[in-house]
Amino acid sequence: MSQTAGSTETFFTIDLPYCERMELRRTCFTGGDAPRVAVVSGIHGDELEGLYVCHLLSAWLEDLLHRRPEALLGTVELYPALNTLGLDTLTRGLPVFETDLNRAFPGSSGGPLPARLAEAIMTALTGAALVVDIHASNVYLREIPQVRINQEFQDSLVPIARRMNLDMIWLHGASTVLETTLAHSLNSRSTPCLVVEMGVGMRVTPEYCEQLVAGLLAAWQELGVLAPDLELPAVTHTPLIADDSNVHFLNAQTSGMFVAAASHWTDVHRGELLGSIVSPFSGSTLSEVRAPVDGVLFTLREYPLVYEGSLMARVMARKGGRS
Repeated sequence: MSQTAGSTETFFTIDLPYCERMELRRTCFTGGDAPRVAVVSGIHGDELEGLYVCHLLSAWLEDLLHRRPEALLGTVELYPALNTLGLDTLTRGLPVFETDLNRAFPGSSGGPLPARLAEAIMTALTGAALVVDIHASNVYLREIPQVRINQEFQDSLVPIARRMNLDMIWLHGASTVLETTLAHSLNSRSTPCLVVEMGVGMRVTPEYCEQLVAGLLAAWQELGVLAPDLELPAVTHTPLIADDSNVHFLNAQTSGMFVAAASHWTDVHRGELLGSIVSPFSGSTLSEVRAPVDGVLFTLREYPLVYEGSLMARVMARKGGRS
């Protein structure tokens, strides 16, 4: 069976206090009986990169179904807005409940709203061949396109992540990963889920989104969702591998205004000046931020005002070459 366009459907709804209803919607592109894959975004209301990825994918799939409907062998589901209330108010968490929705999984059907949302999302996604959960950074930091994976699941997820056309795979130790996230809950149920983080909060970085779309299409073709002879955008990025042993965090030594001296996503050398913290009240430099090792600057402060202890940058010491 094939169709000429994606169909939008509601998979969760609940009454709000004043004559309104909250709905969660997805767009489904259905081809044949091959595997089902899903892309989710908007679990945090201040992260918008994934919404644009869903737009790009929807446009690409609609064009495909117009040109070659038989080339869609499986089903693609797009979930652009899991936290609709947060997106409407540009709030990271779930308004009123002051809850991070990505700390409410796997949820329950009889709990408060965050738990009910989480349970409905889990029910919708469980059993997919691949789920990709797209996040942006917060408004303070800019991140290169990367996949973050709990080391507990690295054997099954790293081979998929290598095909995603992203710049880095960051393997986190089990102690640093919360079990109440969507990704951990799905992976624990044997539904492969990759967490992508890129860009900056409340903004869209089109080149990062286009880079990820190429990787998603390549992964779907590998899974048999797309026809093997279908010509796809080129995959041009080979990821570096980071883990707890080679990622260095640089935190502000004093409060003030941070002015970057290095460009994001560049090679840096031990001792190189990455930026300075200056005083808005005088001409003095309060502190310098320097690279602790030779490596790659993959996180850089975006918002200039900082408190003592604020994260300024992350540098990954090299373990191998960069494409």
